[in-house]
Amino acid sequence: MKDKLIKLLVNNIGLKLLALGLAVILWMVVVSVDNPVEKRNFTATITLENQDMLSSQGKYVSVADSSLSVTFKVRAKRSVMDRLSNSDFTATADLAYIDDEGNVPIRISCTSYPSTVFILGSTHYLKVEVGEKRANKFVIKGETVGNPADGYDVDDITVEPNVVSVEGPGNIVSKINTVVAYVDVDGLGANINENVVPKFYDRKGKEVNTTKLRLSVTTVKVRVTMASVKKVPIEVELPEKSTLDSDIDIREITTKPQELTIRGNAKELNKMSKISIPFSALNLNDITKDTTTTVDITSFLPEGVSIAEKGSAKVEIYVDVRTMEERHFSIPVENLTIQNLPDGMTAEFRGQTVLVTIKGYDDQLNSLSANEITGSVDASGLTEGKHRVDVVLNLDEDLTAGSATAVVVLSPQETESDNED
Repeated sequence: MKDKLIKLLVNNIGLKLLALGLAVILWMVVVSVDNPVEKRNFTATITLENQDMLSSQGKYVSVADSSLSVTFKVRAKRSVMDRLSNSDFTATADLAYIDDEGNVPIRISCTSYPSTVFILGSTHYLKVEVGEKRANKFVIKGETVGNPADGYDVDDITVEPNVVSVEGPGNIVSKINTVVAYVDVDGLGANINENVVPKFYDRKGKEVNTTKLRLSVTTVKVRVTMASVKKVPIEVELPEKSTLDSDIDIREITTKPQELTIRGNAKELNKMSKISIPFSALNLNDITKDTTTTVDITSFLPEGVSIAEKGSAKVEIYVDVRTMEERHFSIPVENLTIQNLPDGMTAEFRGQTVLVTIKGYDDQLNSLSANEITGSVDASGLTEGKHRVDVVLNLDEDLTAGSATAVVVLSPQETESDNED
């Protein structure tokens, strides 16, 4: 019986095939348990293709940095999956296939196990911005911020290179108006060299974002040269009296500003205590009234010295003039004294006032009052009766009086015997 059963199993081809099939199924079950198919997410950096094609058409392509990667799901057996990393995948966006809305399909592939790794899901797309490309060049201006140390000021600023080429979206490039490289000089008193990132500004002074632009330079070298500075007063030399009209006098000369900050070699600055302007430089020798004029102060500075403050080369000069005038004053006779009256005589003035013409500068005459003017007459040698005598006034040195007379009446003094009669 046993032999028959063995012979049946050995000689029956159908049973052999059945056994083989069962073995294969069993093997597959074992393998699927030990090496199952898994799904995992990977991330790859996106590479752009055919950018030159759009550039040759005068267009630009802009993609946000955060968009230049794609995350996707793959399927593979565990034995393969465990050996995979992000670097085993490539992601390519061919700009030749961009649609009207700026979507570019992303082609993802596995470089290590292409036949056993499967990319799952629908096609991924990269969102890009396409527009008209524009290029321009701008001069880079060097500027300082902060206040240098006492006794120092910025003498010169140089930028190298001083021109930047810009290429990118036309709507951004067209906004740029100025490019500035700033250097902080607060508290400094020596020359400095710094590498600076230029800033781009529009016409309103608002900074322009350049992240989407291609720049020929991203940093520039700025050299700042410092100079010694000093604050000095401005003085205008008074003219010789003989150079002016005899009836004109300079009361005061003032300047605006009254002082300036100058810069230059320290040795030259130490020699200067003021900036002097000759009166002859004003061309005012024929002046007859208060006058305002403007001069360029730089012509009165020694070589190697300049104005430190921008826009301060022009100085306004005000010349306050007083003129000689004549005015009439009626002086009360009570203000006059009679001198050298002969013995035995008395005298009195006839009339209440004496009219006098006084010549002087307008400001002096304005402060002069007839009631405050005093003077005298000389009665020496006069006899009894009425006499017209010259009046001498007590005036300041710059005032002169014209010829003036007063009438005095002399009488003998009364004696006691005359009173008894």
